[in-house]
Amino acid sequence: MSFLRRWLGLSRRAQHGAEAKAAAGDIRASPDFSKKRQALETLARAFGYDAGKVTLSPQTKTFDYLGQNFRSEGQSFPDGNIEIYYDPQMSEARLGCCLAHELQHVRYFTVRDAYRAEQPDGPLHRRFAKYQPEALAAQRGVSNYSNEHWDAWKGDAPPKLFSFELEQGESEPINETVAEVAKALYNWGPDVRINPLWKELHDAINEEYVALQQ
Repeated sequence: MSFLRRWLGLSRRAQHGAEAKAAAGDIRASPDFSKKRQALETLARAFGYDAGKVTLSPQTKTFDYLGQNFRSEGQSFPDGNIEIYYDPQMSEARLGCCLAHELQHVRYFTVRDAYRAEQPDGPLHRRFAKYQPEALAAQRGVSNYSNEHWDAWKGDAPPKLFSFELEQGESEPINETVAEVAKALYNWGPDVRINPLWKELHDAINEEYVALQQ
């Protein structure tokens, strides 16, 4: 009986997997998916990023946060690849905002890795020394989404710039706030009214990212 249950369970999972694969194939074949994929590639190039590293995925990704289940719009990876999850309701403007947010994560991770690899008296440490945990925590976020990360922080002390926030406090207030600055700048332009300290930190990270690419 136990073998039969396992077999039936495997069969159901295989069936669900096949159905999901077929649905993804149908989505990829749709004219709207092709249109959004081309728009995403154009946006990536406009950002000066390798369009080959940005993928429009037909998958639906969800995550649990603050006791609720949310649908993810995108995800960035340590190797610089980015996935944006297809939504037929997503406008090109929203697609650009999502990409701006995820690209900022890539820049943040790149600078964070370089910062953590150098000596405590290195140039990155000297440049970013002014962004102390207390100063950043006093400003909180720049959007509802980034403020949710500040509200969810569970660390014993305020988060420290370029630390592994998710491991230490179960949220990423600094990383997400900087990404939301990038989203606001894309959405509203350089004259958007935004917290000066976070804008300065965003610009410093992006300058160092460019320098690290040379």
